[in-house]
Amino acid sequence: MAAASVRGFFQRTGTSIKEYFQRMGNDYATVARETAAGAKERPLKAGIVLSGLGFLTYAYRTNPTELEMLDYLCERRQQMVLVPNTEHNPTTTKELVSRDFLLSQKRLHHYNLWFFSLLVAGDYNDNLRIYSSQDSNLKDWPWTELWRNIVDVGALGKWYRMDNAFVDYDINTDEINLLPDDQR
Repeated sequence: MAAASVRGFFQRTGTSIKEYFQRMGNDYATVARETAAGAKERPLKAGIVLSGLGFLTYAYRTNPTELEMLDYLCERRQQMVLVPNTEHNPTTTKELVSRDFLLSQKRLHHYNLWFFSLLVAGDYNDNLRIYSSQDSNLKDWPWTELWRNIVDVGALGKWYRMDNAFVDYDINTDEINLLPDDQR
């Protein structure tokens, strides 16, 4: 008796699952046919929409992760090691040192926002439990605090502030500024 009821339950459930997927497949097929017909009627709009979707897909696939950010930072450090210290650009050195400092204090946070990433410097380490780091009355508005503490923006496989700091990483601008005006 129990085996028959169990078998009947699975037969009913299997039939309802099968019908569900048939309906869902039929709905998707209808949407695909209507989309193709709409693309033929308005090809410019369809091209713009497909280009936008293609760009968003590319941005999503190339959005730098936290591990990629750490690898990127390591590669940049290796680049700087190959250049003598006297030739380091102060802007580049300052950028690397500030990120190393924030990482060592566990204050550099990575936020993945699907199409781009943000590196944000925290005021305190997350594990720090002092009054000023916990009381919400002493903190600024979250959006203001976020905007004020953005360190870098990563998108399309690049970290933009770091790349700008590395434009002339092997040219010491302090030494160039000491030259007379006619030799610059």
